[in-house]
Amino acid sequence: MSPGAACLCVLCGLPAAGKSRLARELRGRAQTRGWRTLLVTYDELIPARDWQESEWKQQRKTVLMCLERFLHQTLSGQTHTLSGQTQTHTLFDQTLTLSEADGVWMRFEQMRQHQSVSHTHSQPLMVLLDDNFYYQSMRYQIQQLARKYGVGFCQVFLQCPLHVCLQRNRCRSQPVPDDVLLQMCERMEPPNEIRNPWEQQSLTLDSTDRIADGHIQKLVDMLASALENPLSPVQDESQQKEADRRVCASSVLHQADQTCRRLVSQALTSAREGQASPVVLKALAKALNELKTAFLQELKKDVLHRVSVFPEEPVDMKKLLVDVSVAFQRRSHEIVSKHM
Repeated sequence: MSPGAACLCVLCGLPAAGKSRLARELRGRAQTRGWRTLLVTYDELIPARDWQESEWKQQRKTVLMCLERFLHQTLSGQTHTLSGQTQTHTLFDQTLTLSEADGVWMRFEQMRQHQSVSHTHSQPLMVLLDDNFYYQSMRYQIQQLARKYGVGFCQVFLQCPLHVCLQRNRCRSQPVPDDVLLQMCERMEPPNEIRNPWEQQSLTLDSTDRIADGHIQKLVDMLASALENPLSPVQDESQQKEADRRVCASSVLHQADQTCRRLVSQALTSAREGQASPVVLKALAKALNELKTAFLQELKKDVLHRVSVFPEEPVDMKKLLVDVSVAFQRRSHEIVSKHM
């Protein structure tokens, strides 16, 4: 393994699933192997407050920019003097001016210095990213960063029942509100290496109880493999842009599917409470599921077209899901009226 090897490892899962505890365990094991580790805890970089969605997205983007600057300085072996006007051109086609994001950058630097991680690279470096990462698109940004800098990438998903996470969370000194945790559970997109080839270096661990040593060893082996097998930078930008569009569309469609499933369930529950006969309920369920399939196929074409025509324009997920809900409810009400 090259002394300058590096790896980005995503730790994802619901709040209180056990990511921070696992990170501490991994840091100890990495030390015995002679690896440096940097634990990037998003909760410490982005202060807890009632963010507007646009503000929250910008905060996350700033963390990515800080991570990229760290990689650039570390892998190039150059430590630059930072001032209020220091700028870095990033993977995300943004220019980070320190004066615009000095709070996040200062916290990032304090985190790095507290963990005694220097910019020299005499030992392999493992960067652990501790966050919920519930959308695959969030994890894909990290994978693209790893690919740009030619470092390893892997991810671990901590699978833990919702009721266990809720119970653990309530015992925290600063618990996440229950409704926020429930929303994350609904939105969670676990790694899927069949649908997303870039997620092949993934491991799912059951964290309901203490994670067994054997499972942690599997994770350490995966980290070693990622360090020894870094990603190759993209050569064909057109292929990469097409892949980016499909990842975006896949994330949107997953959320739309969850919304439609919930609305179908609500319609059937209302019909059942309205004393609909078993025959009517069966026919209604069949008709609503056929509507959902056709509706999502139409939506897929629309989303793929939108991200192809306007590739630089971010998809407003919140507005889109509201529009999906309104449109699907209108069409499902028509079907319910015919059967009731």
